[in-house]
Amino acid sequence: MDAALATLVVGIAGVGGTVTSGYLAQRAGHRALRWEGERQHHDNLRNCYIGVNSRARTCRYALADYVQAMANRSLTDEIRERAATAMDAHRVQYDEAQMLVSDSVLAEARTVNDKISVLYGLLRRIDCGVPQPDDTIELAKRLLKDLWPHLRSMREAMRVDLGVSGSRGGREHGNERG
Repeated sequence: MDAALATLVVGIAGVGGTVTSGYLAQRAGHRALRWEGERQHHDNLRNCYIGVNSRARTCRYALADYVQAMANRSLTDEIRERAATAMDAHRVQYDEAQMLVSDSVLAEARTVNDKISVLYGLLRRIDCGVPQPDDTIELAKRLLKDLWPHLRSMREAMRVDLGVSGSRGGREHGNERG
């Protein structure tokens, strides 16, 4: 009976080990898939944030050139085209961000987008000869200068969302012209 009992115990342990091994392998596989999915989402989000930040800054630089050229009465078709191209690229990137980013980052990106759009609209109205009563180059310069704090705030919200920055109050240093 001892041999039969031992055989039974070994058989039960073998079956139990086989079932447990399959279950643990399946759990490990699901965990690896979940981790890979989270990593891929993080990479997509990071790439989206890089694009939003880069295109918003590029747009701001193109608008700074537009303002400066209008103020100096040296506006060219090339400057207009550069601003239009930058605006188009910014809009496409912002549209992508609307489908991917967190609500807190989207709020910051929306503020930047709105301010860029208002500035570009003002410049186009002046340039086309149909300004509204308050549309002036001085207002454009103020709007342009007002973009930097919003760009910094958006960038910091992105960094916090990605987990690379824990603060929302520190001022980053960068090459911010205009």
